[in-house]
Amino acid sequence: MSDDLNKPQYLSDQDPEKNHDYWRQDHGGMVTNHNGMADSLLKNDQLYNAMKGNWSRTSMSGSKNIRTTTGREDGRFYIRREQLNSDAVAERCRLYRAAAESGHLDPLAPIGDDGRLTYKWMDLPNVVSIRISDQWFGGMPWAAIKHDRNLKAQFYQIVEQYFPQYICYPGGKLPLPIRPALPNRLGGDRTRFFTGGSQ
Repeated sequence: MSDDLNKPQYLSDQDPEKNHDYWRQDHGGMVTNHNGMADSLLKNDQLYNAMKGNWSRTSMSGSKNIRTTTGREDGRFYIRREQLNSDAVAERCRLYRAAAESGHLDPLAPIGDDGRLTYKWMDLPNVVSIRISDQWFGGMPWAAIKHDRNLKAQFYQIVEQYFPQYICYPGGKLPLPIRPALPNRLGGDRTRFFTGGSQ
């Protein structure tokens, strides 16, 4: 055992491995504490039996711009989100891009590598971000995706290709340093059904 406290022998130059599965909303598989809402419901037999049949519950976000519906349909639990102000966000992006393309600077924009102001890249509604997370990244949220360079670049490319109305950057093409291959799309529906561990 080394006596040097600043260089303990159990530290090495290797980066720790990341298991992105722990960020996903619903793993399926064995019923554990990590498997998400569906498995939590399945572990509680009394609650699960009380929730049988088709039902739904709708709630609004604090800002009243996201409607979330949860429920059960044909024996499967689901969650559906609707962004009520998505047209206003798209219009705001269109106006920003038009102003940027005509040469107006944004004083709140990030500073580029050359020390000059750049432009905001996108203004993505929360529900669209969740939809991208569910359909292309297996439920891994943006909070986890942004920590990995390749996943982050893939996320931006998906926004460019499938949701260009939310791109604020002039010309509509983001200045990505890398362009990895896009992941396979996992689903096309706006409703997210939970598989659960015992099905």
